[in-house]
Amino acid sequence: MTASKILVVDDEPDLELLISQRFSRHVRNGEFIFRFARDGQEALDRLKGEPDIELVLSDINMPGMDGLVLLDRLRENGGGIKAVIISAYGDMANIRVAMNRGAFDFLTKPIDFGDLDTTIRKTLTEIRQLREISRQRDLALRARTNLGRYFSPNLVEILAEKDEPLGPVRRQDVAVLFADIIGFTGMAEAMAPEAVMDVLRQYHSRMSEPIFECNGTIEKFIGDALLATFGVPQASGHDASDALCCAKRMIVALARWNEDRNKEGLPPLAMGIGLNYGPAVIGDLGNKHGMAFTVIGDTVNTASRLQEASRGFDTPLVVSDTLIQAIGDASDEAAQVLRWLRPVGEQRLRGRERGISVWTPNAALTGHI
Repeated sequence: MTASKILVVDDEPDLELLISQRFSRHVRNGEFIFRFARDGQEALDRLKGEPDIELVLSDINMPGMDGLVLLDRLRENGGGIKAVIISAYGDMANIRVAMNRGAFDFLTKPIDFGDLDTTIRKTLTEIRQLREISRQRDLALRARTNLGRYFSPNLVEILAEKDEPLGPVRRQDVAVLFADIIGFTGMAEAMAPEAVMDVLRQYHSRMSEPIFECNGTIEKFIGDALLATFGVPQASGHDASDALCCAKRMIVALARWNEDRNKEGLPPLAMGIGLNYGPAVIGDLGNKHGMAFTVIGDTVNTASRLQEASRGFDTPLVVSDTLIQAIGDASDEAAQVLRWLRPVGEQRLRGRERGISVWTPNAALTGHI
């Protein structure tokens, strides 16, 4: 157990010797370490030099900065230090002023050392409890921040509030978006590894924003590719619409990024996006050494194949008819995107025996999505 550092602030010359004698056993046992100061300013200087001091025992009447002003400065500086006032002036007025300025407790002189020992231990226990609460809060904030890197804000709330927010493995309808940078592998061959990493970081950052704006969840990044889902962990009536709006916003985000790249003398990037809707199995996958929440099934595989098909159509977006039919009452934004799409009939996708009906943007409008 680490010894607790205690700062005693008092201008009485005999008090240091008295404290040292009365608490000598505690010091030898490694419970307490005492430091001493003669006024408030010296106390602040001591605290600055030894930030691990946990508790201040202070008189009120001292030359220079008195104990009440010291209380104000301690409160302004923060840091979780608790102060106990020990004064011969134990009238109610002084007690109220001290407590209002942040004193944890108030003891009167002459000092009852048994009472002081109890008060010190009680105060240190309170300090440790508050620090543990602060530590747990910081851990929770860090965990919530990490969740926010992968899930939309509304899902972060669900994940943070529940012990088993994602529920058991189950089958449900989801909208799936698969995207990657076209020709990135060849481009990366001529780039330094650091430059490749920089491009990927910018890509992930710029594409994550519209996904989260549209209530999507990033299922995984795979180099320059990403898989996002809509309707996970809870399906809604607007998942297909959200996915379509997200694809449009991602294309806009890429166009703006290319404008920035052009100003820097860098070549433009092209992206292909595949959208699909249908049943998938969602749940935790892995073992006790590592678990991941994932979405698997033909719906996901087909979204990947639709993304591959975007190269053959020379278009940034290929959408399954299944997703179009699942939109229902479209939002204004989704309705606008729908007007930019046209059916191109049934297509055979790599790895699939049956064809699938797809939609792509009108050629004349591709640059305006």
